[in-house]
Amino acid sequence: MANLEPLIKYRKHGVDEKRRFLAQLYREAEQIERQKQAVANQMEREIELAKEMGSTDAQAFLNKYLEGARRKIQALDVSLKKMDARIAAAQEDMRAVFAEMKKVEIIQHNREARAVAAQKKKDDQELDEVAIDQYQRKLKEDD
Repeated sequence: MANLEPLIKYRKHGVDEKRRFLAQLYREAEQIERQKQAVANQMEREIELAKEMGSTDAQAFLNKYLEGARRKIQALDVSLKKMDARIAAAQEDMRAVFAEMKKVEIIQHNREARAVAAQKKKDDQELDEVAIDQYQRKLKEDD
């Protein structure tokens, strides 16, 4: 039977690659979330500044700014939804690759366990033969 260790290493490498890709997607999603939070914080600051200024011009500019900021937040929400879909697909892909790796690991483990059991059985048989030979010699010597 072939040793599956090279295949296991190859599969582990594949899992590691998928894990790195998934981590990158999570970082991108976090970046989008930070951008969204930054826009929301900026909106709050602009509202406060407009209240402090109290002029109608400031209010008119604020309304235009808020409209643009809301559109930006909506666009970021759309990006987050797309990113969530990519993350879900990457997670499923990683699960599949991991499952394949585990199958190969289990097969290798079972092969090794069978080989150990076969060697133990062979060793036990050899010891039994030695013991039987010794017993038969002893019986012959006693006769």
